[in-house]
Amino acid sequence: MIQPIIPKRQRHIIDVVHWDADAEFGVFPQGARAKEAVFAPREQIDECLVPLKRYLFKRSKRSYPDQFWGEVIAYRVGCCMGLEVPPAFAAVNSGTGYSAALIEWFYDDHQRFVHAGDFLQAIVPDFERTQGKQHNLTDAAGLLRAMAIGKMLKGDWRQWLADMLVFDAVIGNTDRHQDNWGFVFSPVENDVSVICHVAPLFDNGTSLGHERFIDRVQGWNEGDVDRYIERGMHHMGKTRLEGFASAKHAELVRHALTVWPGTREIVVQRLNLLEAGLPRLLQDLIELGGDVPLSIGRADFVRRLIARRLALLRANML
Repeated sequence: MIQPIIPKRQRHIIDVVHWDADAEFGVFPQGARAKEAVFAPREQIDECLVPLKRYLFKRSKRSYPDQFWGEVIAYRVGCCMGLEVPPAFAAVNSGTGYSAALIEWFYDDHQRFVHAGDFLQAIVPDFERTQGKQHNLTDAAGLLRAMAIGKMLKGDWRQWLADMLVFDAVIGNTDRHQDNWGFVFSPVENDVSVICHVAPLFDNGTSLGHERFIDRVQGWNEGDVDRYIERGMHHMGKTRLEGFASAKHAELVRHALTVWPGTREIVVQRLNLLEAGLPRLLQDLIELGGDVPLSIGRADFVRRLIARRLALLRANML
């Protein structure tokens, strides 16, 4: 039986103004939003933080100043569903005035992270890396299957794919491209070989209706919400043969459950957990306040989207 993960909870908005910048990563180049790697101080300033741990200070797009809350909420959604998502907290740099998500680094210095795109580019020689035009579920499954057959990959890769797709479906993530998932490699003690596991579900901020201004959606009826959800696309297509044709979230979930029916039971358990936890999912985040708070209007819109996505997914899975 799948159990929810108890999330790390912050007591206040975390100020990183005096945190040390990471000389190795500095201003982090990957992705579209400004971010930088920093180290937590040695002293325990909030029980949610790991002293001296590396974190990513990830800002919003300029047009959507409260977008960073999407990373924080996605972490809470993942925990509620029993999924591994990097812990994410609301933060500020009081020196620059920037608010951002503060995301716990998901691998240690003795480990190595490799983007899925690096492997897919080797499998598909003409793989278009900038937009990931050939990014598709069939090739992703083939990559994971090959690594599992070679006894390099730990865990149930079919379940991981189904779980990833249903997580992205409930948050409406449109940006799970080939470099927004990957593998964490760890050396094997007393051995020259390495083993790996699929990385936690990271980079979840392009989701949860972040691009919609609250004053423009407060009057939405159920039809408006359904049309908005229906337009949403996952980054992946089903097969390479379809070309650059991203599939709809629910379509990919249905396809995965059809191809791998053994994954359905756990997927249903995860949806049940989220439905049960949704009413109280965001209250403590609203109470944090801050320069760019999670407003009641934004929280209500997020809950409304998630609740409707859950209902539509259940209907689609029958």
